[in-house]
Amino acid sequence: MSRHLVVFEDTGWRRLHPITLSRPTFDCRIGVTTLGRRLAAQFQQRELKRVDFLCRPALRPVVEREETGHTVNHPGEGDVLFVNGRVLLLGNALEDLVFLLDKAVAVERHGELVGARVTGPAARSFGHALLEALAAGEPAPFPPDHSVAGAPEGLRLVRHLWDLVAWNGEVLEDDFDWIPHAPYQRPPELAPGAQTLHRERLLVREGVQVEAGAILDAASGPIFLGEGVHVQHNAVVLGPAYLGPRTVVRVGARLEGPLSLGPVCRVGGEVHASLFQGHANKQHDGFLGHAYLGSWTNLGAGTDNSDLKNNYSTVRVWTPEGVVDSGETFVGLFLGDHSKSAIGTRFNTGTVVGFSSNVFGTGFPPKLVPSFRWGMGEEAYDLEKALAVARTVLARRQVAMEPADEVLFRDIQKTAAALEGPG
Repeated sequence: MSRHLVVFEDTGWRRLHPITLSRPTFDCRIGVTTLGRRLAAQFQQRELKRVDFLCRPALRPVVEREETGHTVNHPGEGDVLFVNGRVLLLGNALEDLVFLLDKAVAVERHGELVGARVTGPAARSFGHALLEALAAGEPAPFPPDHSVAGAPEGLRLVRHLWDLVAWNGEVLEDDFDWIPHAPYQRPPELAPGAQTLHRERLLVREGVQVEAGAILDAASGPIFLGEGVHVQHNAVVLGPAYLGPRTVVRVGARLEGPLSLGPVCRVGGEVHASLFQGHANKQHDGFLGHAYLGSWTNLGAGTDNSDLKNNYSTVRVWTPEGVVDSGETFVGLFLGDHSKSAIGTRFNTGTVVGFSSNVFGTGFPPKLVPSFRWGMGEEAYDLEKALAVARTVLARRQVAMEPADEVLFRDIQKTAAALEGPG
């Protein structure tokens, strides 16, 4: 029997709202890639035959498009390692997890299934059981006839978005230790007066440009620059940081890690300790800290978020399971895909903005702006108008909205309403 990995989604996706309204948990970004692709790369070093995925049915067409060459929602027989898509493996945790799974032990953390090894026809049945539980909104089941062990040290199970923000620096350091450096070993194109400090911790791919006066300093952590990254005049990037392919750092920007910016982002002003899923715009002045921006988002000029309360207490954040004390002192903005802010918008600590909302008005928006809202959240945003704007935004990056995207857009309106309430 050929061994392979199945990365599965469970009902923990609700706690990663709003980013997971439009993507599975394993597509959330951290370090130099996403949770799922990181797991796939780690396990493939152990010569697994293939990697497959299980996710919510509404997301399947999009995942099939993004994860070409992988089977989605078709669990097969064989020697299968099922691993939760919210799992993060640091240090030696991969070897420790595989050791437990090889003993036919189901692994748990917080009472939730982390992973299990199932063989033969039972693997197909267990895969379908995972999908059925996900569709029913029930926790992932544990396979029958398996003993249960606690997760090894070094394994993290992401429970909330602020976990991704808080752990990102540690993950970037871990990525630097195990990711092959060969694809990155290219000198950047430096204009006169540009500086790279601690170059032994600077990893660069093809086509990177660094203009006059810019500074890349990896003293506090490694810096990864993807293909075609463009750092403009007098911008400063302090590691640890990952800048995805074709990302542009605007003139005079101040970026301070830990940062993970996905592909084709436009970044200016002051950004600290944040994650951008990809295709996100924060081009102008304004402060963004300890935030997570979804894809196809845009922050208007002068948009700021607070990430620290004046009394230095931990930040409480709205979630679909109620308001939760994050346990973190620094928590900023969580902005769902296709949402935007007007010029001068000011977000309070721990503000959550859902999918495809347009935020503007005087004063602070509420701590929850539900999906498909207009202004300060009190007015509904017409779905057809939201779709028309989304098509325009995608076209500006030479991307066409496909039928699967539109179907998902409409499905998200129903899903978000059920999670967020009337607003």
